[in-house]
Amino acid sequence: MIQADNINDSELSAPIDKMRRHAYLKSTGIKPNEPFQLDLIFPKSIGRLSNARHIPNDYARSSLFTARNKSEPRKTLVRKKLFHYNENISILYTGIELRAEDDEIVWMQILNYGQGLPLGNTFEFTVKDLVRDVGWAKNGRNYERVRDCISRLRANEVLVLNSKAFGKSGSISLIREYTSVNDSDGNQSRYKVWIDPNMMVMFAGHTFTSHSWEKYRALSPVARRLADYIESHKHPYPLAIDKFREMCGSTNSCIRGWRRTVKNACMEVQEAKIASVVTVTKGDQICCVCNTEIDNFRDV
Repeated sequence: MIQADNINDSELSAPIDKMRRHAYLKSTGIKPNEPFQLDLIFPKSIGRLSNARHIPNDYARSSLFTARNKSEPRKTLVRKKLFHYNENISILYTGIELRAEDDEIVWMQILNYGQGLPLGNTFEFTVKDLVRDVGWAKNGRNYERVRDCISRLRANEVLVLNSKAFGKSGSISLIREYTSVNDSDGNQSRYKVWIDPNMMVMFAGHTFTSHSWEKYRALSPVARRLADYIESHKHPYPLAIDKFREMCGSTNSCIRGWRRTVKNACMEVQEAKIASVVTVTKGDQICCVCNTEIDNFRDV
């Protein structure tokens, strides 16, 4: 018989965490031990939207993908608690800083390549296809830029703690693993990628946002983060520009300069018709009126 004194906290909590996670998945109509395929599990919101790309709401509402000045070096973080719009959710991140300008759209496009297969199955794509599909010019600089993004997306650990939804989750790398084939010059030209099956927790219960791809990828990084916030809510609450700065991970300490940047982002989002009206009030609140005619499957 095992003495209770010899059992540590992790041994006691692991079965409970697993039960919570399975109960959460079952409540969303997902069978935890069966293959999870995005376009079959959510055919209305993913299967028929060929021009959409998808991101979990917990990633969209956090500072996982920052919008910092390109001249600022990327930070290397170890179990860094990231900003999240909802206080009951915590994200601990280990790895090189990820940015909205490239890592976010590259990851969303890679997910799109694999959405017709169960998570955990391998799928392949070429560097040239990925550069084309994120809307970048086909040149050596952008091919190398994609390779750098893939390396950062592989070399990280993201731990989301959400007691209201599914208890503790295991850490996830945005790309679980990859292999590559090199061209005649020794450059990686084709990738075979695995996405962690545990990523299903981030999509379960329609807890994800669908973006119109051409509109979204054409936005500036700050406007893209604003679109993440707006489109991840059915009815977005007014958002203080200081809180939005945290969501962007911006280090811009000049309130006047940041206000101008946010106003420009509002204009971009409005002109892209992602929302009918997006504006900054005198009280430095971002307010928007959504396009009610668009069925974008947002949660509350």
